[in-house]
Amino acid sequence: MASRHNSRSHRWEFAGIPGAAPAPGVRLLMDGLRLSELSAGILSQRGFDTVESAETFLQKRMDGLHDPETLPDMPRAVARIAAAVEKNQRIVLFGDYDADGVTSTALVARYFDFLSKKTGKPLDYVARVPERANGYGLSLAAVQEIVALKPQLLITLDNGVTAHEAIAALNALGIDCIVVDHHLPDATLPPALAVVNAKRLDSVYPFKELCGAGVAFKLIWALSVHFCQSKKVSPEFRAYLLEAMALAAIGTVADVVPLQGENRLLVHHGLKLLPLTKLPGLRALLETARLLPLDTKKKDGISPGDIGFRLGPRVNAAGRCGRAADALEILLTDDPAKALELAARLEAFNTERQAIEETILEEARAQARAALAERPECRGFVLCSDGWHQGVIGIAASRIVEEFNRPAVLLAIDKTRGMAHGSGRSIRNFNLHDALHATREHLKTFGGHAAAAGLTIETLRIDLFRAHFERTVFGLVSEADMIPRLRIDGRVSMLQLTARLCAEFDQFEPCGMGNPRPMLALTDVELPAPPRLMGRDEKHISFFARQNGTSRRVLGFNYADQFNTLCDFTQRRTLDLAFRPQLNTFNGQSNVELVLEAFRENLKQ
Repeated sequence: MASRHNSRSHRWEFAGIPGAAPAPGVRLLMDGLRLSELSAGILSQRGFDTVESAETFLQKRMDGLHDPETLPDMPRAVARIAAAVEKNQRIVLFGDYDADGVTSTALVARYFDFLSKKTGKPLDYVARVPERANGYGLSLAAVQEIVALKPQLLITLDNGVTAHEAIAALNALGIDCIVVDHHLPDATLPPALAVVNAKRLDSVYPFKELCGAGVAFKLIWALSVHFCQSKKVSPEFRAYLLEAMALAAIGTVADVVPLQGENRLLVHHGLKLLPLTKLPGLRALLETARLLPLDTKKKDGISPGDIGFRLGPRVNAAGRCGRAADALEILLTDDPAKALELAARLEAFNTERQAIEETILEEARAQARAALAERPECRGFVLCSDGWHQGVIGIAASRIVEEFNRPAVLLAIDKTRGMAHGSGRSIRNFNLHDALHATREHLKTFGGHAAAAGLTIETLRIDLFRAHFERTVFGLVSEADMIPRLRIDGRVSMLQLTARLCAEFDQFEPCGMGNPRPMLALTDVELPAPPRLMGRDEKHISFFARQNGTSRRVLGFNYADQFNTLCDFTQRRTLDLAFRPQLNTFNGQSNVELVLEAFRENLKQ
């Protein structure tokens, strides 16, 4: 893997003014919450500049979740679903093939099972997710399948907000439709009975960034209020909702929505409950991903990183390399033997996905280098092959963007149909959706948002599209835009890196997109001895950094390609380090360690 850690590949941006006296608001946070100046300053920089707002952020109380009935059309959706339950009408749940769509669908399906046991009435429902080959959302194939199931009510989950024609066609057949989605709607809403989506223009809901599983969780919460006839639901319903938060947390992390506001609360409480889950399929998945039994050395249990890099990819792999239906089935089965069988199948899909991804990445990397050699002014890539897997090109596109710091569109060509399916990813300050709109004359279809998008194109038009796309990118992306920025929350000395500071930073968790764990910088540090290679494949390194006589261990994950560069700094030159501090406890001894993010030669030399 090409390095993303080179000292010259990042622009270091420091928050605050080094050495400046704390602002009055920071002093209030320090005194009111008994925090260090550093933690109080970071909270203030992130917008938590009052004691009340900072305390709410740090405490992560469950009463910070908003009333689900304030979501647009939620009362109407609840009334229609309750009527379907009462009349025993057939309900079809239709989700998406990714982890967010699968967990959304499982959330509502398992709630219907719970409700059936609670009331003693069997519920006539069918849960489905599409296969990637049939396209996203309410495609023609999906509509045909739904119609064949003869429902009176359709509930879409993590899709449907732009499915105008499909929903109109279903309405014409007498099928009521409820859309439960989080994607950005068009200027007009589809003709559904209810469209539950916080991003609607008329929405007064306080938080707009719920993922599909988050909205689905709100739906079953609102249904619980209805069936309990009280805002304070019965202990049985409350216990079920708490268990359901684990599925909502998986969807939230896997969909990479900002870990702010309600998302952060769902993930915090959901991940605490995840190891206690009674769902056989989820337990089997956790065991396969080596997240159960819990590592006693990890005091914080399962983390967002564990979901993002270990559990989520296994759920997603079913839709990418196998059957998305398997990912849904494993979350719905109550048979432990079936759960183990499905977990093994998803593990095999994930292994296959990893191998395919590496092959695509190597070929895409070679194409990108060739493009730069031929056209040094190239600031955006359109890369293609008839040997690439449509379900994996999005991951490879993300890796190309990370390595080359340029927007990238990868196309998987279907030679028999003369068509290509594409997946694109972008960099900061470049709106990929707008770029595709500017080049739409070459495309059959496209959709997405500023950071990621998908498209279809006739293969005969790929070269024209590439030339137009490169011109568009060149006009909008500057040289400076292609230098990734490393935002550093504060400069520190080695003596400031204490167990107390790590404990304060732990209160920022769960961290992820939109809420990163604080990053710090040490300047003018020495390496008293060469780094060591670590790990089974020796992909990682460790070394000690020393400043003014105090040393700390530094861990560099996936830094093996920088081993020789760092050796050059041993006892001759000094470094600046960007890192995230963490407390490591082993055999009763606790030490602060530095997880390396970047390094550079000290600029004062």
